[in-house]
Amino acid sequence: MIENIGTLRRTAANIQFNIDILNKTNTSFVVQNGTYTTTIITPHGKVRYMLNEYSVRVFKVARMIKNDVLNSDNGKTIMETKYFKTNFGFSDNAKSYICKQVLNIDITSAYATCLLNSGLITQKTYTALKKLPKTERLPCVGMLATSHTSYKYENGECIEVTSFRSDTAPVFFYLIDEINYVMQNIQFLLGKKYIFHWVDGIFFDYQTDSKTVKEIEEYLNEKGYQYKYEDVKDFKVETDENKMILKMIKNGVAKQYTIGKDNVSKDLNKQLTDLIKKQINFPKTNN
Repeated sequence: MIENIGTLRRTAANIQFNIDILNKTNTSFVVQNGTYTTTIITPHGKVRYMLNEYSVRVFKVARMIKNDVLNSDNGKTIMETKYFKTNFGFSDNAKSYICKQVLNIDITSAYATCLLNSGLITQKTYTALKKLPKTERLPCVGMLATSHTSYKYENGECIEVTSFRSDTAPVFFYLIDEINYVMQNIQFLLGKKYIFHWVDGIFFDYQTDSKTVKEIEEYLNEKGYQYKYEDVKDFKVETDENKMILKMIKNGVAKQYTIGKDNVSKDLNKQLTDLIKKQINFPKTNN
């Protein structure tokens, strides 16, 4: 059994430092790089690098979700289908939008409700998921799509690259697609009043007529989704070729969201791939 040496903060620099030392000592090891964690496995043990540490309850509920999905008829059908992964949209006006106040509707526990409404989880699992803090619910559901790329090293060279994706991953992408479909239908109802949507929240003109707002509320009720209005002021969108930045005062608190920002996992995968390319172009010699 491989001993768990410890857990460290995940940064590309920290991970590369460890890789360089292992390569210099010709130690055989595997770098397992995933969405939330990167693990380096050696004959002496393994070190895990994490962005965030989650409580045991997160993994417990994640197992409950996966077991329910695997035991559901709809789950089996969904797992054999491909889905889009887009979870945002914006009008042309939103590319550079500034407004003192906008309307914002957020679906409450969107993914959890979608899982239940789609017959993918039981009421017991839904209740357990709803009890988790908001910051833990999405990672918990996201574990349906667990994936990692493994880089196997021997004598200072990467000799094998393999990828793994959980068989329940399509279910997570189904949830993304379903919620985005709901957002797009609301966008259709809003017409020119629509500004932007991201995951389970939609932003629109504060002067939207009450009839349209009522239609949105009725649509969400019909679909079985609970929702809430958020107080959003000083709403501003800035965009460039690589990202979109949203700035606002939401419920009295300054918020900033960035879409399209590079993350450590993608950066590290690119870094490791580049090293392999150099290795192929400039093979090691015995000199």
